[in-house]
Amino acid sequence: MKRLLSGGIILAVLFSVISCNKKATDGYSIEGSISGADTTWVLLKKREEGKMITADSVQVKDGKFSFTGKVEMPEVYYLKLKDMDGALPFFIENSAITIKAYADSLDKSVVSGSVSNDTYVGFQKDEMVYNLKMEELYGKYMEAKEANDTVAVKGIETAYDSVQKAQSDFTKDFILKNGKSVVAAYLAISNAYAYSLEELKSINKAMDPSIANSNYVKELAEREVILGKVEPGQMAPDFSMNDTTGKPISLSSLKGKVVLVDFWASWCGPCRAENPNVVAAFKKYNSKGFTVFGVSLDDNKEKWMAAIAKDGLTWTHVSDLEHWKNAAAKQYGVMSIPANFLLDTEGKIIASNLRGEDLMKKLEEVVGK
Repeated sequence: MKRLLSGGIILAVLFSVISCNKKATDGYSIEGSISGADTTWVLLKKREEGKMITADSVQVKDGKFSFTGKVEMPEVYYLKLKDMDGALPFFIENSAITIKAYADSLDKSVVSGSVSNDTYVGFQKDEMVYNLKMEELYGKYMEAKEANDTVAVKGIETAYDSVQKAQSDFTKDFILKNGKSVVAAYLAISNAYAYSLEELKSINKAMDPSIANSNYVKELAEREVILGKVEPGQMAPDFSMNDTTGKPISLSSLKGKVVLVDFWASWCGPCRAENPNVVAAFKKYNSKGFTVFGVSLDDNKEKWMAAIAKDGLTWTHVSDLEHWKNAAAKQYGVMSIPANFLLDTEGKIIASNLRGEDLMKKLEEVVGK
């Protein structure tokens, strides 16, 4: 519930799809028509290393456009109109694909000819029941908050968490049952932040060898390796970053203390909400050999330093100001924040993602006595 309330509800895009049994070709061909934009440019975009790049572009002529190319494995691309907001995500594969697009509402576009996209849209349609239920609960939650009805708020939060878990279980079940489809791998990597190492292992085992060359499958395998290195019992990977004065500080320099490696950012609402708990833990146990090593995913130094001062975070802070490309976050497999790792005096990971009372209890166990 907290994740939604901090960032709002993001509903999955629902496409209209017409199934089409067309024979695969050596590459893909996209024949498109667009209503409401007869002379604009159509951009075909894709994500590479976290950035959206333009893979191809073409000018619309008489309301029509076309693309040709080749992909090794089915992959999500984005159809975008130049100088207009919004994009249409869909799976490209080596087949004859048809798109009927609408300039004023790309989300209502009709895509046909891609079996992978049919699979994806089918998943989204089935998943929509959970999104609609969460949207309804969110509306009720805001009404209860406005009325200061704490009893109703608590009940709605419990109901929301239940629906969210059901949605997560549905998605994971779909992934495990569709291991021959790249769509399953795409959904798995899109939700990888929520999966434990053991869950990720089971998902990777479900991926069929026929899709082993998919970038999504490769990313899942890489994440399994990373998570294996930051499990409790493992020595924490060392790293060094600049502090607020530009001086490089290494994690290993804190050896001899019990350290909470805390990933956060000034722009992260849940992080700022959790900061008072970390402050309380620091004040209570700092004199007993506990400290915090704050790693910020900010990209604006002024905002980062302002948040440190405002929240009273009086421990060591570092950042490379690379936002989600933060080198330490990648090294530790951090895909959502707040995230933390508790290390013993030798630098071994004791536990991870401790919040509020759980952090206090663990610190009492480790240094309190």
